[in-house]
Amino acid sequence: MKRILALAMLAAAVSMALDAGASGDYGPSYTLFKAYTAPDIPLERFQAGELGILQPGMRRVYLYTAWRAISLGPKVAASPGTPGGLARADGSAFGNGWQQAAVAPDPASSRPPAIPAILQLREDDPALNAYYACPEAANEQAGRTYRMLGARPDAGKERIAAWVRAQFQVGQACQEAEAARYRYGAEKDKAPQLAEPAPLPESEPLFWRQLRDYQRAAWHFYLQHYAQSTAQFERIGATKGHPMQGLGQYLALRSDIRRALALKETSLAARDKDARWLEQRGAAILADASLAPMHEPARALLRSMRANLTPEIRLEELNRYLDNPAADPFAQDRLGDWAIVIDDAKLQTVKQYDFIDWIDTLRACDLRSNPTCAAQAAHALARWKKTGARTWLTAAMMLSQAMPPELERAALAIGADDPSWLTVHYHLARLYRLAGRQQEARAIGEAALKRKLSPGTRNLFREERFAVASSVKDAAAWLLRTNVDYLKGDPTQKEDMINDDGLLWFKTGLPVAGMVELARVESLPKPLRARAAGAAWIRASLLDMPEQGAAAADLLAQLAPELAAPVQRYRRAASGEERRHIALVAALRFGLSAQLDMAPQPVVSRGGDEVTASGWCKFDGKEFEQAADERLAWRFPAMPATGDAEARAELARLAPMKTATGVVGDDVLQWLGSHPKDPELPWLLYVVVQSTRGGCLDADAASLSKKAFTLLHKRYPGSEWAAQTPYFYSPSSR
Repeated sequence: MKRILALAMLAAAVSMALDAGASGDYGPSYTLFKAYTAPDIPLERFQAGELGILQPGMRRVYLYTAWRAISLGPKVAASPGTPGGLARADGSAFGNGWQQAAVAPDPASSRPPAIPAILQLREDDPALNAYYACPEAANEQAGRTYRMLGARPDAGKERIAAWVRAQFQVGQACQEAEAARYRYGAEKDKAPQLAEPAPLPESEPLFWRQLRDYQRAAWHFYLQHYAQSTAQFERIGATKGHPMQGLGQYLALRSDIRRALALKETSLAARDKDARWLEQRGAAILADASLAPMHEPARALLRSMRANLTPEIRLEELNRYLDNPAADPFAQDRLGDWAIVIDDAKLQTVKQYDFIDWIDTLRACDLRSNPTCAAQAAHALARWKKTGARTWLTAAMMLSQAMPPELERAALAIGADDPSWLTVHYHLARLYRLAGRQQEARAIGEAALKRKLSPGTRNLFREERFAVASSVKDAAAWLLRTNVDYLKGDPTQKEDMINDDGLLWFKTGLPVAGMVELARVESLPKPLRARAAGAAWIRASLLDMPEQGAAAADLLAQLAPELAAPVQRYRRAASGEERRHIALVAALRFGLSAQLDMAPQPVVSRGGDEVTASGWCKFDGKEFEQAADERLAWRFPAMPATGDAEARAELARLAPMKTATGVVGDDVLQWLGSHPKDPELPWLLYVVVQSTRGGCLDADAASLSKKAFTLLHKRYPGSEWAAQTPYFYSPSSR
């Protein structure tokens, strides 16, 4: 159906909203690190069987394409179907044009300069938008017509002005049609009465009168006067030599289809009768060799009509056709049509077609309320045992939490050139991990990662390999991932971000010593290493672990030399209180945190008025559990077991501690009592107050804010920081 929009939109001045991108159910969308709803592999390669790792959240057009590729096996590469077919089916072949939005181009770049003067409107008058209120294709056609008129020998200024004024009236009709969609209740009766473009007198040349007739037909069409527009377009199509004759019969058919849809019968038999009559009208266009440029748009228009007028019949036709994987699903955009029709919630599809069963089984696992997919996994396994189909083997591997021996043997027997190989082997690694077969899981992941992979596919194999890391150094080799959203399929980029598995591992699975070990891994980016050392320093200071703290601080000073001075003071400190204070102040000055960020940035000094105590919320990792529940992402990634016992012991001591705001606030108040002459205290009290404005706070945040504010103004009333602190805050704890 989008073929209407690729071909007819270029030919027709009148565009029909009915035919908006039949296959454009939703545009591509990704999670950060996996191609979750759409492949990050070029569509022509995906269509030819390069599937990467399938996800249950993928749109139906992609899952069907995968079902077909797996059904055909390696030979799909030799018979992928109509070139560019998948791009048509998902709407991406047409950019934004397939949406048929009403577009008002930038006047400075596309509006002929004479038009405002002809219409007697200022250049910035919003009323000029009506001139471009029709669909984009109609505006493009009008622009071509305007330029063509200027080259005619009989084109006087008044004739061109008359054409512009009539075109403005057509635009007003488009604008009114759009506005009417949003009126309701009493507002519906307030529609303006628009003036119809008047016919030109007989004294005007025939060419100009015919163009005016075309504008009048378009005006009626947009205002849903279908009886008038159909008759007028038919006359245009029957008039030899009419400048728009080639469009006339096609646009008359389109107008009649719009009429049938507006009067849509409730009875399927009545709707089918209308559809058959319209198909007879379309057959006349297809039988006329002189209308060859409109044959393909007419075929697409008729398919669109069937999908909208009798979707029950059209869906059944498409189901029967698509159930045969050897058929070309992209011919006549059948897959794109199916993706739209099957989304109609009113249609009940009985699961009698294997491909629908397979797609729905996978998509049922794209639900937060169904994290285990137990019923779907059992169904997929049963279907595989009954049919032996690789499609159901793939689904069973994707959905299962355990792997019976016969499933494992079948998975290992999949050929390396099979379209399902990457998906099956990814889940082999996952299921080996779940079964405690760590070495086999590592081998599977490492073998796959030797291939040339898309970013999302590479991320997922790195994710699985990371989950079975045997040491901190081993985990570091697989920690970083590529942001699929940023790269949009560019396989050449280097991994430079950390996914939730890595963040959770660092926060809850690494002791201080492990963080220092991670910071020593020279293959990691320097900002990440510095951030890891800074987190280790903060935690060691909070836990009063002077030796580990010194090791972390020394490493941090090497990676971020600006911190050399506070590190030296830290090493000279005589007490745990002093070490903690020095580390916390350095964390404020340099933006250090007790954990890692998704994209670690270089450690640099921050301006005093830009600082807040935001280095951590809590140390228990519960925000990751919440993210796993709330995120549209199938299966929260796993983290490796490295230093678990030591990390748990440290977390048990850290977990009861306050947020960064609370810890810094209490430290500053304590330091004020023991070191009242410290010149940094006015600034630190300012930071405490500013930190209580929001974010992660403790139950006593309001009293802390007031106390710091009071002490700042009482002890240091003339300081610049007191002047910058006119308020304290009373936030609710979070």
